[in-house]
Amino acid sequence: MPATTSPVVSSTVGLKNMVIAPLTSDDQTAVVYGPLQLVAGAIEASITPENADPDVQYADDIEFDVLYPDPELSFKTRMADIPLQIQEMLFGNQIDDKGVLIRSASDKPPYFAVGFMSEKSNHKFRYVWLYKVRAKPVTENYATKEGGTINRQNGEVEWTAIKRTKDGRYQAIADEGENGFTATMGETFLATVYEPTFTVTP
Repeated sequence: MPATTSPVVSSTVGLKNMVIAPLTSDDQTAVVYGPLQLVAGAIEASITPENADPDVQYADDIEFDVLYPDPELSFKTRMADIPLQIQEMLFGNQIDDKGVLIRSASDKPPYFAVGFMSEKSNHKFRYVWLYKVRAKPVTENYATKEGGTINRQNGEVEWTAIKRTKDGRYQAIADEGENGFTATMGETFLATVYEPTFTVTP
């Protein structure tokens, strides 16, 4: 028999309320984010560790020491559409005086925090923040109409997520109703980039 009871298990079934916040400063002394921007139309989000394999040193015929690389995640979002105003922000492009988005070879995508919420099968929510991500060039899909068949062309954005310079943190995850995280806390979790607090025990 297990010594303790299992935490609640409930699969995720939804995705909504994706927000981004520009990372304006990240150094050894401070982290500063700009105003949040809602990004509507999120269809799918996937987070994949890219370099999770540790460097294992063996000595005395045993596993003697283990070093883990700095975390780097591949973060992919599939969107119903990516408005040009959002593309300008994400990819460092420019919209000219006539409202045309211009991409240039010198464009440099800035860093953002990205947050979203996912409904679970128990009708509660999981909340996620990635603290420092940078978008890769957008994947654009266009296809001809095929009579009465509708082929939706959804945009995809691939991001690279890394640790922050100041504190090494790269992700925050909360499950409503678990570990003291309440529905009331969830109501404001995506209103600003979440910063943790830890009680220091003497």
